Amino acid sequence: MATSLIPDVLYGNQASTTWLIVGASRGIGLEFVRQLLRREERILATVRDPNAWHASGLWSQVGSDHGRCQMFVCDVLSEASITNFVAEIAAIPGLKLDYVVINAGVLRYPNRATELSFEEFAFHLHTNTIGPIITAQKLLKTAIPIGTIVFMSSDSGSAQLFREMEDGFAAYAASKAALNQMLRHMAAELKRNDDDTIILAMHPGEVATEMSNIDVAWQVDGIITPEQSVASMINVIQSKGLQHSGTFWTWENRLYPW
Repeated sequence: MATSLIPDVLYGNQASTTWLIVGASRGIGLEFVRQLLRREERILATVRDPNAWHASGLWSQVGSDHGRCQMFVCDVLSEASITNFVAEIAAIPGLKLDYVVINAGVLRYPNRATELSFEEFAFHLHTNTIGPIITAQKLLKTAIPIGTIVFMSSDSGSAQLFREMEDGFAAYAASKAALNQMLRHMAAELKRNDDDTIILAMHPGEVATEMSNIDVAWQVDGIITPEQSVASMINVIQSKGLQHSGTFWTWENRLYPW
């Protein structure tokens, strides 16, 4: 079983909601933790490597407030790590997850369809598609009540609005398109089984993060900060009900085409 960095979770504010952020060591995931702490929500956050400096950065955000945030280890590239993490939180008495944000993802640029290796393509698929879907699947198999699961997608994954100018994004786009299809099937299967868990895809916008800090040959318009993206996404996520399960939204609360 994975080792938590905090031994116990103490739930003080009964009016707050509980969020699980998978992939919280940097960028958008870390910004979710920062903003949810300011909102006095309860947070479970995962990192791949607790010894990395990114994880230390997450811990510095939490400080000594062990009652509202607990950090766990979960590597979405390892089924054993996912299984151990899910077993660990499933053992927390009375846990209810109001919102799960599966943010883990990767972009290794460039990844052109005519050039990329078998390993590079597999790496994008495992990190951006398979790991997130299996994480959600294992969470859904526990007895933990779950309100909403949000998958961090991208406009690059839209088949209908193909972004031809994105040279070098082939594996990334394919992995996000595959993620979109899998979460749509997940939403449909849950509906058929009378499960009220809401499944959403989110496009966070063109966010200025470490992952997106690359030189590209085209003009990228509308770049926003992680703070702007996450503040808007929290509002969008909380506004959706069961009738929206299996849909794709932008940070601006616009329905996005598949």
